[in-house]
Amino acid sequence: MPLVVEIILIVIGCVLLVAALIGSGISRRLMTIPKMHRAPRVIVAILGVLLLAGGMWGVSTEPEKHELSLADLKAHIPPDVKASLVCVESAEAPKGAVSANCSTEGMVPEQVWYTLFPDVHSMHAYWAKQTLPEDLPGTKCDKIDDYKKGSDYEYSLEDVSVIVGDYACYMSGDTMVAVYTDRRFNVVVWAQISNPKDFSDFLTWVQDTSQPIGDSDVAPATPSPTAEP
Repeated sequence: MPLVVEIILIVIGCVLLVAALIGSGISRRLMTIPKMHRAPRVIVAILGVLLLAGGMWGVSTEPEKHELSLADLKAHIPPDVKASLVCVESAEAPKGAVSANCSTEGMVPEQVWYTLFPDVHSMHAYWAKQTLPEDLPGTKCDKIDDYKKGSDYEYSLEDVSVIVGDYACYMSGDTMVAVYTDRRFNVVVWAQISNPKDFSDFLTWVQDTSQPIGDSDVAPATPSPTAEP
């Protein structure tokens, strides 16, 4: 139950109990408040107690929000990535998210970030804000020319009927950038490389090695198009 509803129940419950108390004749000096008959007074009191108890129970059982940790994120980073790259927590994570910088000098890719979000909506809003898909007219990221043109599309894995996330590629100066989301685990993968000679290895790494891991039974969620970043 939403917290605001629970608070409203508590407030209404308190008001009804006060009304029943006043109606009992305790405040006889307040002549403008008539004494309430016993039957309706009992009904009002019972309703007040029920609403107050329901609101208090809802507040007491409200689940605590789990703050994401680096350990939560690393559980989704593939073993091959953790074995070849050094992943440390990044202080520049978006609000409510946790990010790891896995950039390792002399490796392909040159720069890598994994970011775990609390939900698919905030993840997608962040991805859209960073990539500006409306400015990416292409629909594939298989060649350097695709990066130069800029592309944005939804992608699938084994089951082509299931959309796993959003993929974008573009050029940032002389740097080739690939950014994609995984709606199963609310993870964004961001990778960059500047040397065109390494593009083939970069493409293989992004498409095969970099894929987040987790419960294989988790179904991809659908992000809200109106979510705020």
